Amino acid sequence: MLKVISLVLLLAVGFSLHAEEAKAFTHSYLVTSTVMNENRLYHVYLPPSYYDNKQRRFPVVYVLDGDIHRTRAIAGMIEGLSTPTLEEQVQQAIVVAIPNSTNAIRERDLTPTNVDWELNGRLLEKFEDIGNAANYLYFFKSELIPQIDSQFRTSDKRLLVGESFGGLFAAYALLNTPDVFTHYLIIDATYLWDNNYLNRTLSNKQAQGKLPAGNVYFTFANNTAFGEIGETNLAWGYQFFDKLNAIQSDELRLHKRYFDDESHGTVALPSWYYGFKALLKTHSE
Repeated sequence: MLKVISLVLLLAVGFSLHAEEAKAFTHSYLVTSTVMNENRLYHVYLPPSYYDNKQRRFPVVYVLDGDIHRTRAIAGMIEGLSTPTLEEQVQQAIVVAIPNSTNAIRERDLTPTNVDWELNGRLLEKFEDIGNAANYLYFFKSELIPQIDSQFRTSDKRLLVGESFGGLFAAYALLNTPDVFTHYLIIDATYLWDNNYLNRTLSNKQAQGKLPAGNVYFTFANNTAFGEIGETNLAWGYQFFDKLNAIQSDELRLHKRYFDDESHGTVALPSWYYGFKALLKTHSE
């Protein structure tokens, strides 16, 4: 009887440990931000070999709109692609996902200007308290990234992942502070913002001799169902890519992919797959 009880207890402990491991796939932390004047939550995933070699450093994937579901999906994809099971197609990486503020709408931090969202004189949406991208980017540079670098064994490779308004913010970061991130996955960004803001800003930067730098993977969705809005967003997105592509610089490397069978709401998953394979590929720079 004692042997049976001991076996049951061992199994119970084993199941408990497995349950704890499952819960611990990601961990959550807070950073107290004076820039944002609030506490900001972030989720962290560490790769399988993080504790095997205490000297090894890992690239960091920063994920905008980083709710726990997106965090687990991206971390799971990177882990799967980085293991021998799937032929180690990408590098192992730390994932840091930043949920949106609990104090404001997501557009507050992801938009660079405080304007009504219009197209050809038609109001698409009206927001309050937006245009905070400059502060949000400074929060990454001066507070979040230094905290991550002090907490974990990070390399100097930082990949920013942004979708829709997050893609707008990622492109804004590329144009304004190319020293913060080295790689960008820009997924069906909101190129419609502020009357073609990204293309206007890029032209201004070029006129000033300020050229962007980084390894950038753009994805675009088939948004013809949205009519003029979808068509214009794609046209301005292609214009932005083409203007960047015309820059003769060894510091700027570009890739793009159009998904004819994906819409704005479904394009994220294949974008992660192809984007990570390109930007985190094994033996990449």
